Amino acid sequence: MIDVEAEVRKLLGTLAGVTAAFGTRVYFGRSLPPGYRVEQGAALLGMLRGGGQEYHSKLWRASVQFRCYAASESAARAAARALYDDLNDTQARGMAYIRMEDGTLPTLLNEPGTNWPYVLSYFVFQAQDL
Repeated sequence: MIDVEAEVRKLLGTLAGVTAAFGTRVYFGRSLPPGYRVEQGAALLGMLRGGGQEYHSKLWRASVQFRCYAASESAARAAARALYDDLNDTQARGMAYIRMEDGTLPTLLNEPGTNWPYVLSYFVFQAQDL
């Protein structure tokens, strides 16, 4: 079975817009790492939400949630646009396609404990198990 999260992480590290927007502050998990502060620059937090396999077990469909954190609402929106521009309607590195999940639009929110702005978005990755 393919490790979809690992493949998504590898892919994100190869995308110029993601690297320009977030630098090395690309994380996966339920929360940002201890010590991160928005003053350090925008951060991307991803988390695998679920998915399934196609009938032949060689194509995996995964829903990934992303939170784009930044020091201001406009900076969070700009970081989310960079993520969208690099991912939406693309094929790359073993991914048959990547697309913003139907029925979702990027949504501006605030982190409860810190009040940091972030944009929440969801993408579907269709990964090939080669």
